[in-house]
Amino acid sequence: MTDSSNGTQPHAFYMATVCLEPNRWKSKIPSFAVSDWLPRFAADGFDGLEIWERHFILADAAEQERLIQGAPPIRIYNSYVGFGDGDAEARAEAARAISRLKPLGVKYNLGAKREALAEYRANLLDWERQLPLDCILQCECHGGTVMEKVEDAAAFFAPLDPARFGIIVHVAGTDVEGCARWFDTFGDRVKSLHVQMRTLDPLVAADRKQLDAGFEMVRRAGFRGTVTIEFSRGIGPNEQMAQIYANACVDLKYCREVLSC
Repeated sequence: MTDSSNGTQPHAFYMATVCLEPNRWKSKIPSFAVSDWLPRFAADGFDGLEIWERHFILADAAEQERLIQGAPPIRIYNSYVGFGDGDAEARAEAARAISRLKPLGVKYNLGAKREALAEYRANLLDWERQLPLDCILQCECHGGTVMEKVEDAAAFFAPLDPARFGIIVHVAGTDVEGCARWFDTFGDRVKSLHVQMRTLDPLVAADRKQLDAGFEMVRRAGFRGTVTIEFSRGIGPNEQMAQIYANACVDLKYCREVLSC
């Protein structure tokens, strides 16, 4: 997926708001207004945002409007809706938010129950019909879900339109061979990278060598999609938002350098 707002390069680079949210995994209650950060995101070179769904759906009307109208724009909607039969209203709420924000794509995860695979598929297809036609559905084939293995994901997506149903690949520099399998299997269906440099720092020479190997593989694969800084160093107990963001900016600069040449 190419962001046409960034026509001078093959990639567009996004900031994931979940990266900065200390409540992402515990209370799941947003602790800051994303709109307050928009000028800084723009000044630091991010082309758009991957917005954590709760930063939008739990915001008041004024904040929602600022996000709809703001720059850099919301390009990916990061959803955690379930795909069980009992999750229909949550999916409908997400579809309404997506219709208002008009992102280029929506990130989602399928569940962990292999016996529910047919149920997940039926509900995913129903959800797809609720979404704008120009919004690409991007599956984060996450560990602990039915899509964690390349071969299972390949079988699931084989009958689905690759222009509409994409996948996200995680890049951290720690499993180059495993990452390459996703590109080898899915090719152009890979629409986005989720960059997670939680432990490796591109400013550290030894780490840089590992990272370079991983991103060289991405380049060889011919990837031309979007790149999201999903997580960075500093996440954990007593995390400091300012430090995490500073690290994310280092990661952004590195990704631009290695993917844009």
